[in-house]
Amino acid sequence: MNAIGETVQRLRRAKGLTQGQLAAQLGVSSAAVSKWETGGALPDVALLCPLARALGCSADELLGFRPELSAEEIDTVCKTPWALFESGDWRNALEFCRQRLREYPGDLNLRFRLGFLLAGFGDKAQNETAREELRNTAAELFERAVELPEEEQRRAAWRMLARLYADKGQFDRALEALGNLPSCNQEGLGLRADILRRMGDLSGAARLEETTLAAQLAALDHTLTSFAATRRAQGQAEAAEQLESQARRLKKLFGAPAAPGCCCECEGEPKDETKV
Repeated sequence: MNAIGETVQRLRRAKGLTQGQLAAQLGVSSAAVSKWETGGALPDVALLCPLARALGCSADELLGFRPELSAEEIDTVCKTPWALFESGDWRNALEFCRQRLREYPGDLNLRFRLGFLLAGFGDKAQNETAREELRNTAAELFERAVELPEEEQRRAAWRMLARLYADKGQFDRALEALGNLPSCNQEGLGLRADILRRMGDLSGAARLEETTLAAQLAALDHTLTSFAATRRAQGQAEAAEQLESQARRLKKLFGAPAAPGCCCECEGEPKDETKV
């Protein structure tokens, strides 16, 4: 029995239809339905949509097509281009990825994973042509992957997209991409400072790094002080003193930290990161 036949039989029985009843709805013989279910024949293309409606499913389900791969299947897909690239065959590695994307054009998770894979290949590539083509394709994948529903994946896609734009010298697009991250995102702040430095805006990069450092120092001082208080409450005076000593050394190295809190006062909400 073929996959379509198994699906037809399963859905027909689920709806409580006999082969004859289904055949009558479609204007075919009971023998035709029997042949579909036993693998002796396939439904005519013109019957696929009527058959799907009769069985209460989509044509994709009837044909066994899934628009997205499972995480395990994506893991398996990634192994082939990895092996091809490691063997020095970057062109076939890239073509393999493109073929899988043509098969699953709407699978954003596949785009996300292959985007990171190709970006990594681009970083390792010795050939300038390979590096450019791999990075350009990776950027195209992340331009769609930023539509993923999971927040952490979206942020990772925006960060990588900003990096890829910056590597191509498209600094305005890179800063625009970073504007989709919360302004207190530390990796995004570091990347933005790097972009400003590469643009020649050294004063802007310095101001951003100073602000970021002040916020990080304030957070670290607050954590050390709070942890020391907890250890003292637990009766661990020696451990508390060590933590307090670390806080004092921090102040000696950098001065009194600024008041704790988000350096950008963004309260976790995305804001325009193109402004310094």
